[in-house]
Amino acid sequence: MATGDNIRRYRKAKGLTQAQLAYAVGLTEGAIRHYESGIRAVKPKLLEEIAKALEVSVGALKDYGVETSRDLMALLLQLEEGYGLVPSEDGMGLAVNPKAPHAPKLARSIKSWAEKRAELERGELDGAAYADWKASF
Repeated sequence: MATGDNIRRYRKAKGLTQAQLAYAVGLTEGAIRHYESGIRAVKPKLLEEIAKALEVSVGALKDYGVETSRDLMALLLQLEEGYGLVPSEDGMGLAVNPKAPHAPKLARSIKSWAEKRAELERGELDGAAYADWKASF
């Protein structure tokens, strides 16, 4: 998803208007409209301010350029070297090679994700809380 689409999605999830978000970060409503529509690109420092106002991580707002399964595959292949993300033996999942430089942190993050998914599936966490947790990354 494009950065502007992500800003719009999280803004609406927080129940904010474009004018309210603009006020929170010291912009005009028109500027927010332009960022959300993709007319203007958001500079990194401003993206941090918008993320803070929306109470999400900057990563939740970024566009990683994944539009097709081929794009996703290219990204996964890039993650192999530094993070040790590799296909499982059966080809139906992913595993983490513990020898990779950033593998421990990735493994902890994936474990946390698995725990949150399990809470969601058991009904201990609702969809909104799960979405908020995901936005924190």
